[in-house]
Amino acid sequence: MTTGDPLTRLKEHLRKFTGSTAIPDIARYRRIPGVKAGRCIFIGCTEPIAWEDAQGGNFLCEGHYLTVRRWVEEARSAYR
Repeated sequence: MTTGDPLTRLKEHLRKFTGSTAIPDIARYRRIPGVKAGRCIFIGCTEPIAWEDAQGGNFLCEGHYLTVRRWVEEARSAYR
């Protein structure tokens, strides 16, 4: 059940699509240069990874990076 609270909605989206409610620090994600082994954190995603977090893990493909970035920005803008 989705609530009107943007932070709760963000966590629900993450849980549903990644299995985790941890909010990624999307501002610290970096593009992966070249080829690296790994899978996007989105359940069932088979696209090549393109982004990683500051620790070099929690990979995202290009499309899911853009999706998570949008979700995080939408949640942040609600608190400005």
